[in-house]
Amino acid sequence: MFPDLNSQEIQLLTSFNMLTPENKREVLDYLKYVSGKQYRSEIYSQVLNNPLLHNGLMQALRMCEREDTGLEEINHKISQLKYMYYNLLEKTNNKYEESFQESRVDDLVKDWACIGFENVLDAVHSRRKDVMARELEEMIEGLIKLTKKDGKRRIIAV
Repeated sequence: MFPDLNSQEIQLLTSFNMLTPENKREVLDYLKYVSGKQYRSEIYSQVLNNPLLHNGLMQALRMCEREDTGLEEINHKISQLKYMYYNLLEKTNNKYEESFQESRVDDLVKDWACIGFENVLDAVHSRRKDVMARELEEMIEGLIKLTKKDGKRRIIAV
């Protein structure tokens, strides 16, 4: 019936099937807890601690500080970073989609990116490099705060 199941998975299903309804709920609650912990860990390792994202933001900041860099180049770089961020987040969310029916713990992470990229793109439209640089600095500071232990605790508490 389930040819893709290995012996360990079959044993798990058999043992689960023997449990009382109350014990089944407890096991399911524990599985949600463990998968939630793993999800948060992956959000940090795949998204927030991603060196490409951090280095890309730093590169965009340096582009703003140079006189010879055009606004189109900066806008293109910001668009690439925004695409990369949301792609990484979506990959992680899709992996855990079936595990989390209720709201996920990444709201703080999403808010950081949504507000940050929106502010940076607004600054690009203002055509002022000093404003762009300031918004990028704030976004980088927010990323650094989220990747510290205090940021992790805040996400868990949300």
